[in-house]
Amino acid sequence: MKLFKGLVIFCAIGGVVLMAGCSEENNYSPEQMINNALDEKETESYVGEATTTVSENGDIIETMIMKEWHNQDGKIRVEIENQEGMEKSVSVNDGEKITTYDEEKNQAIIIDDKEILEFNQPSPKEQVDFILDMVRDTHEISGKGEEEVAGRTAYHLVATPKEDNTLFGKQEMWIDKENWMALKVISDSGNHKTEIVYNDIEFDTNIPEDTFTLELPDDVDIVNSDDLLNTEEATLEEAKEGIGQPFYYFPEEDGLEISTIEKDELTGELDRTEVNIDYKKEGAPFLTLSVFESPKDLDDDFTFPEEKEVTIRDQDGTFTDTDGFHAMFWQEDGLNYSLVIIDPTITLEELQKLAESMDIVE
Repeated sequence: MKLFKGLVIFCAIGGVVLMAGCSEENNYSPEQMINNALDEKETESYVGEATTTVSENGDIIETMIMKEWHNQDGKIRVEIENQEGMEKSVSVNDGEKITTYDEEKNQAIIIDDKEILEFNQPSPKEQVDFILDMVRDTHEISGKGEEEVAGRTAYHLVATPKEDNTLFGKQEMWIDKENWMALKVISDSGNHKTEIVYNDIEFDTNIPEDTFTLELPDDVDIVNSDDLLNTEEATLEEAKEGIGQPFYYFPEEDGLEISTIEKDELTGELDRTEVNIDYKKEGAPFLTLSVFESPKDLDDDFTFPEEKEVTIRDQDGTFTDTDGFHAMFWQEDGLNYSLVIIDPTITLEELQKLAESMDIVE
């Protein structure tokens, strides 16, 4: 049974972009293309339209059309709708705040905290660093020649994992020959596949300033970002009350020490209370235990790369040991448990033995 559906396939609003300056050189190795994309500055302003297709086990589960406006000052407007022209949303970053409007719900979320603002809409260069840092050491990068995407010439790069147990599977990128922007990306992760392709794009274009304003309806329901962060520190007793029943945890013994206990009140589709307990061992970060009530419509189809079935506390569970991500998941007494391991030296057998030592929060 697949117990966890939480891997976020990297696809930030504003597209997945590889930005760099122009060059008159045309004969690049794949490594030089990567270095150019990492070393150079942001691109000029652009307007584009892209299609994002998400597949699971070979079946298309979602198709979205995304229109973008980016100017040189970092202001961004993104409009998204599904293939049927429904489920429309608009997100505008005017440099001071991000306002996202959901037309169907008639609800707007406003984020004006500077730190959260940067986290929610990373710059193109930061997006580059994320993707390339993930694959440049764990993947073999090869060039597949030049192809046309959105009427522009692009270098086709393929990043193939060097080993089977990497978190990110095969990645394909079509990078604009002139502006070093990824015009098409195909990303495989487990049984999920995401394809982002620009249908049309125009660089160095003049975008009217009022593009980056968003007029909201008078009766809109406005949610501030502070209302979304409903996390508080808790005691074990308060955590149990939040979950609604006793749950298993690791008692503080044999060098284990609880560093923080947090209770998250999640809303929307998740609509649950989740408890996260961070542990240290002999003063160093060790693991995080997460507990929440098992959803009634649990999705059994999501898998991680190199995920394998294991037995945990006499329950069926799964264990993932991939590059940079080590975790174990199982269900017990109507609750979902997950262990995200920070200490890279601990083995599966040690984790299974450790799980046997868990005690109930009475």
